[in-house]
Amino acid sequence: MNSKKNKITLNLMLSFIVFSMLLNSVSVIILQLSQNHKYSYTGLGLLEFFKDIPIALVSIFMVDYIKKRSYYSSLYISLIICAICSFTIPFMNEFWFLKIWFVLIGISFSIGKICVFSIIKNISDSEKEFSKIMSRTEAAFMLGVFIVNIEFALILNSDYKDYWKFGFWLVGFISSWAAFQFYLLDEQKLLPINDSKEKEKIDFSILFDYKSLLFFAIVIMIVFTEQIFNSWLPTFYKNTLKANSFFALQSSAFLALFSFIGRLLASKFVVKFAPLKIFFFCLISGILLTFSAYVIGQDTNIKIKILMILFPIVGVFIAPLYPMLNSKFLSKFSEKKVGKIVSIIILFTSLGGSIGSMSTAYIFQKNLGNYYLLFATIPLILILIFSIFYSIKEKLSEYIK
Repeated sequence: MNSKKNKITLNLMLSFIVFSMLLNSVSVIILQLSQNHKYSYTGLGLLEFFKDIPIALVSIFMVDYIKKRSYYSSLYISLIICAICSFTIPFMNEFWFLKIWFVLIGISFSIGKICVFSIIKNISDSEKEFSKIMSRTEAAFMLGVFIVNIEFALILNSDYKDYWKFGFWLVGFISSWAAFQFYLLDEQKLLPINDSKEKEKIDFSILFDYKSLLFFAIVIMIVFTEQIFNSWLPTFYKNTLKANSFFALQSSAFLALFSFIGRLLASKFVVKFAPLKIFFFCLISGILLTFSAYVIGQDTNIKIKILMILFPIVGVFIAPLYPMLNSKFLSKFSEKKVGKIVSIIILFTSLGGSIGSMSTAYIFQKNLGNYYLLFATIPLILILIFSIFYSIKEKLSEYIK
């Protein structure tokens, strides 16, 4: 049984690497197209909208179809769509195609995330095991960010920089391999999901629960913060700190690498310590480091070198927030309800991602890039405030029980 779980977990991690590479390629696309004066920052920021809105809509309206079809085969289909998108993008140069491209990526990710979270719930025997597998899978997401930024940094610093879009072929090959693995898993029926034919409506009454509202508010702010860093950090380095494209993409790559390490460490510590204690330690550390980076960034003589060191450390503490909070919240629900709840979570994360990207785009559009790091601390402080209230509510709930 353990070998089957490990095999499924590894393939879930691989699928998240694929989704991560495509979702976070928006930072590369923004970096490249921002050099062309034909595109404004606000216009480029709208690319997130075309990615996130389909994520939100699919999560609400397709959850029943996904469950009926089976999570393994649905994940297989979403990875095939990712592969097709990756192989075709080098041949399309129109901006409208990028909008359609991100719509397809958003749809695939939405399907994939519902499937991944539901499979994790299905194969987990306890809350701690659920949290451990969740953290590892989310860690793989950050590994994908690292890979895509390093890959495109190398391409843009080579003699083949004009052919940078062919870098997506690597994603296409990985996606094809991952899809094949899930095709085999589905055929072998390893740990099959309990597919009830009974159709359930999404219970939106959860939105009227005070504790749940706090959770969704925190989720929005976490994704808001992650979007500020993941999509716009290279642009900050390139246009505000005047670094070259290679160095700008490396900044995101190493932020992602240390974010991967942070989530991996969290998956180890969550077994020994209370998740909320780890959550608050990481959050407060992230706030202090981000604000310190802003203060240091005001000194033009040292800011690039120091920030190159500080940003990866920030990633260690910010990255574990989302999977730890998700696993804590989802562990309270049965396997039957997890897919429904995940669809609502995806709806709110899409909202947070779109708002985060468009807000950051506005900052660069108004030439306020020097305040980029200060702006990033605002959602982190809001997360802290909401989390304190959430923690109080959590303790009160346990006391009442």
